[in-house]
Amino acid sequence: MKNKVTKRILFAVFAIALCVAAYFAADLAFFQYDDPLARASLTIAQDEEDLSFTYENDDITLHGAEDATVYALTTEGIKTVESDYTESLPADFLGSFAAVQVESSNEDGDGITEKVYHIAKTDMEYTQGYTTSANLFLSDEIPFEVAYVDRDHFTLYLEGEPLPNAAITVTLSDGSEKTFTSDEDGNITDLNLNDVRNGLTFTYVPNEHTTYILNYQVEADTIFTVRWLSAMLPFGVIILISVVCIALDVFLRKLLYKKEKMPVGKTSITSKDMRKRRFVPGFETVRWIIMILSFALLIFGSRLTGVVFSNVQLPTFACPYNLDQLTSSGCYYLSHLDVLFAEGWQEILAFFGTFIVCAVLLGRVLCGFICPLGFVQDVAHQARQALHIEGVSFNERMYAVLRLVKWIMLVIFLGIGFIGGNFCDFCPAAAISPALAGFKLSLGLGGFFLIVVIVSGFFKRRSFCNICPLGYILGLTHKASLFKLKKDAVACTECGACYEACPMGIKSIFTVREGKKGELRKIDVTTPDCIMCGECVRRCPENNALAITFCGKKVYNADRMKFMKQYAPKK
Repeated sequence: MKNKVTKRILFAVFAIALCVAAYFAADLAFFQYDDPLARASLTIAQDEEDLSFTYENDDITLHGAEDATVYALTTEGIKTVESDYTESLPADFLGSFAAVQVESSNEDGDGITEKVYHIAKTDMEYTQGYTTSANLFLSDEIPFEVAYVDRDHFTLYLEGEPLPNAAITVTLSDGSEKTFTSDEDGNITDLNLNDVRNGLTFTYVPNEHTTYILNYQVEADTIFTVRWLSAMLPFGVIILISVVCIALDVFLRKLLYKKEKMPVGKTSITSKDMRKRRFVPGFETVRWIIMILSFALLIFGSRLTGVVFSNVQLPTFACPYNLDQLTSSGCYYLSHLDVLFAEGWQEILAFFGTFIVCAVLLGRVLCGFICPLGFVQDVAHQARQALHIEGVSFNERMYAVLRLVKWIMLVIFLGIGFIGGNFCDFCPAAAISPALAGFKLSLGLGGFFLIVVIVSGFFKRRSFCNICPLGYILGLTHKASLFKLKKDAVACTECGACYEACPMGIKSIFTVREGKKGELRKIDVTTPDCIMCGECVRRCPENNALAITFCGKKVYNADRMKFMKQYAPKK
């Protein structure tokens, strides 16, 4: 009795400590970059180029600035920039700059002055946040302006008001031209995101005496550059620390096994496994192909395709601070319900509509096939197998503890935003996606958390998935999901291979012998924890004893011949 009370007290202390750590995650810094304004500079160059902004690492340069007036948007309004900022930008700047040149002439001799407004505008990277509202000058000094909204479309303004139904010529960086007509709200869509990255020139001619030419440049990262390497630094440190932790664990375990005079198989922890599994194409191959493609699209998607589906809230841990991903990240709004409920009803309905559709169509298939954090864990697991290092097995008691931790994580995930916390500072995914895409993101406790995820995932497959709050929320729809795990109790011999193989420790796959209606052949053994990875089916040695189905049709079933072929000696 005393032991039970002690364990409960210790777990309660752990739960409280985890909640407190999550709340103060930003203060428990793993890696800090300087503030974007502190590391940036602005140079005003009076060269022979056209009026435009360019970026080189964190340095901003305004070209062709002779006779131009330069403006900066600040917390107190518009400020005229008189000189360069070579060290850093003032803390009250908002990251948006504009410059204006006006050419006046009367070439046709009609006595009416023709004016050409040359305008350049730029927005720094950090202004394009997840719930961004475009920075606008709306000043008489800048009569024509464009606003880049949510990396999705441009809104045109003339003299401070949206410009509807206007014919606009857009010149791309390669010199080609496209003609658009703004809609009733002054919006222009259908511009390729990669064209936006390279800079656009908008030309608007309202009448024969006035011409507006505006060059727009958003700060955009380029991979495989010095800036990208700088953004990758914290992730590289995490990988290095993880490798050290894994090597230290292996070394200490070898010493312990030798000291305790364990069997030779145990002391040879890095020896080669003579039962090495053969590669057999099939479900697992398809899953890996989908995982790799999903990982690439959820990190570099908009860069690769030139489009972004900002209205699609895919419920996976794909960090929203990466602005290059193909879709929006449903994890952000679920962990910031306070922000979601402050949005309009259209945004709220769009979010829950997308979530419900994904949950019903895919369920936790998203975890097993799509989630970038799951992919990282599977890569760690494959690395362990390739190195022939002994893994760690969890018993029922350990899985029971993990289920309790999962509930704590769920409370933190859904509730921390309401008390002023930010789950993103605690989330391990924040250290992966932005870094790989080249976005410099300071890491709080989430950096340390990712080390735990990688190391634990190395020794125990998909260990974080056992405590993942987003995955469990997805799993709650397993009854409605189109993907099911079915069992044939007649074919099952109760060998327990499925339970041993399951990375989520789902014992009911092994123990259930009949369905709720007494059926024996097609028993639904899907649970909220099942990630549809197919490991239980792959390891099942009995024909059709287990099967993954979609809309009632088998897509993967246990096969004795395929099972035997995996371990058959190579010819």
